[in-house]
Amino acid sequence: MKNLQKNWIVVAAVAILIVVAGYFVIVNTPKKGEVGPAATTHKEQIKKIKASITINPGESSQVLASQDVEIEEGKTALDFTRQVTTVETKGEGQNAFVTGIGGRTANTAKKEFWEMLVNSKPAEVGAGSYKIKDGDKIEWRITTY
Repeated sequence: MKNLQKNWIVVAAVAILIVVAGYFVIVNTPKKGEVGPAATTHKEQIKKIKASITINPGESSQVLASQDVEIEEGKTALDFTRQVTTVETKGEGQNAFVTGIGGRTANTAKKEFWEMLVNSKPAEVGAGSYKIKDGDKIEWRITTY
């Protein structure tokens, strides 16, 4: 008889634990369309910035792009340009040298190259190195050397 009472107490305690655990799982599970706390924190950490880009080959060519763009903070001018149009490069990452933008390739026989200006000044580093800052104005144009 004592064993039967002990068994019922154990069964009741286990049942209570299951009900309490189930309650916490249901309460803390995001509903469809909701974002859980970890995802919200991560999303909040990804800051967006705005900058503008103009791609102007020059020489009576049509401007390929001129627009304001939102991009993740920490992205490079190369990432920024690729977000707007196709970009051809020699090399990768920080060593990338832009040879073509939007289907227009610089003609080395004519001593042309794509020049990047940042806030109306020639860039001091390559597009793969320059980190876009909020409010930057990036301009690409064909220049000769």
